[in-house]
This record gives sequence, structure tokens and C-alpha cells, in this order.
Amino acid sequence: MATVRALAVAAMACLLAAGGAHAQDADVGSSAIVSPTSNALVSIRRSEPHSEVALLVGGAVVDSSAVSGLARAVVQLEGSFAPSPRWEIFATVNPLAYRWVQLAGQTNTLLAFGSTTVGATWVPISLPGGRLDGGFFLRALLPTSVEVKDTYAFGFQPGFTFRGVAAPWLAWFGGVSFRLTRAWGAVLTDTQTGVSGTVGLALVPAAWLRVVAQASLNVPFAGGYEQVSPGVGVRMIEGPFAAELGAVMTLGAPLRPFSAVARVSWRFGR
Repeated sequence: MATVRALAVAAMACLLAAGGAHAQDADVGSSAIVSPTSNALVSIRRSEPHSEVALLVGGAVVDSSAVSGLARAVVQLEGSFAPSPRWEIFATVNPLAYRWVQLAGQTNTLLAFGSTTVGATWVPISLPGGRLDGGFFLRALLPTSVEVKDTYAFGFQPGFTFRGVAAPWLAWFGGVSFRLTRAWGAVLTDTQTGVSGTVGLALVPAAWLRVVAQASLNVPFAGGYEQVSPGVGVRMIEGPFAAELGAVMTLGAPLRPFSAVARVSWRFGR
């Protein structure tokens, strides 16, 4: 009887260990799906430091009575380096940004270098089993974009980011941030501030698949419009390789753009 009881306890321990490993894996890749066509200082940085390289292609389209046609497409390169499980430095570069506008019968196109950001993330909170990871990030926008002639912008975005595992098949993520942007040049000179936040869920129907549902809120302090952006996406993971597809609809702004993004990444180390 003692032997049977010992075997039962061992089997239960193995099941709990397997379940815990699945739960810990479940939050991998549970961060938000972000289009490179969005504001560079609005998105919430992930709370999972790791080293990777990634390529994103995104596009946004608008159809409204004010503008008969507007489209923007961006190619974005991303890189991050995590010297420890709690620290990460990262950078994003838009080497190509394309804009197509049709207004009052006139069509204008532009192909230019886009925005560049650099930043760092610190994650001091990490509970066992992936129940909660939380930390702080700081992102800086560099004045590299030439999409608006003779006008440049720089800015900063401090924020808080978190994620966790609710069940072996369900992860969650979110965060809040503040931003300050200063633009100057021949066309525009002003300062903009605001806050943004994101919450989302990642369903894990299989070890290699995440189904993401999210909602983001962007609130400017002066000028502009409050915007809510619901989005959905899928993320496929195979070892160090990941691929994702996502779509976001922005509500609240007069033009209400719809954007889509495709991303592939390769992770190094952990």
C-alpha cells in the first residue's frame, strides 16, 4: 500500500511539473501585436527580456469622406539584446516608409527613411511559474524620419509593462506609458504629450500557437483625439523561430485607419 501511495504521489508530482512547465511556456510570445505604421511612442514594450532579431512589414489604409485615399506601408527592423533575464536593450529602425495620398483629384507618393527608436527594459518582478512578470521600460525616438520634409521629431516614452499566466492555456499582458514628443521644422513645430495603455489575452490551443486579442488606448493631453484600437492576431512558434500576423482597427480618430502587420523573428540564447 505504501508503494502504491508513493507511486501516486510521484505521478501527481510529474503531472504538476508538466503542467507548470506548460504554464511557464504559455506566456512566451504573449506580448501585443504592434504594427510599425503606428505611433512609435505609443506601443507597450514586452516584459520578457530576450535577444532576437525581427523583420516587420506593416500597412495602414484609410477610406473617409475627408480623404479619398490614404495608405502607408513600413518595413521595420528590430533587434534586442538581453545580458540577463532582467535586462534588455532594444532598437527599431524603419529603413523604408511609403505613403500614398489622393486628395481633391491629386495623387502624391513618398518613399523615405522612417523613424528610429532605442530603449531599455528592466524586469525586477518575476514570480515562479510565470504567474507575473513586471518591469519598466524607457524608449527614445530619434529624429531620423524624413517623411515630412524639413521637419523632425524626437521624444521619450517611460512605461510599465507586465504579463502573466492565468492557466496552462491562457496568458495575459498589458502596460501603461507616458510620452513626450517634440517636432520642429519648416512645416510643424509643437510639443505633444499623452498616455497610452494596452491589455490583452493570449489563448494557447497548442504549444506552437498563440491566438492574441488585445485593446489599446491612446489619450493625448493637448490636441488630437482619444483613440481605442482593438486588435487580433496569431503567433506561431517553432523553437527559436516565430511568425505572426495581426490586424488593428483604430476608433475615435476621424480617419479610423485599419492596419495589418506580418512579423518574423529569430531568438538567440534563452
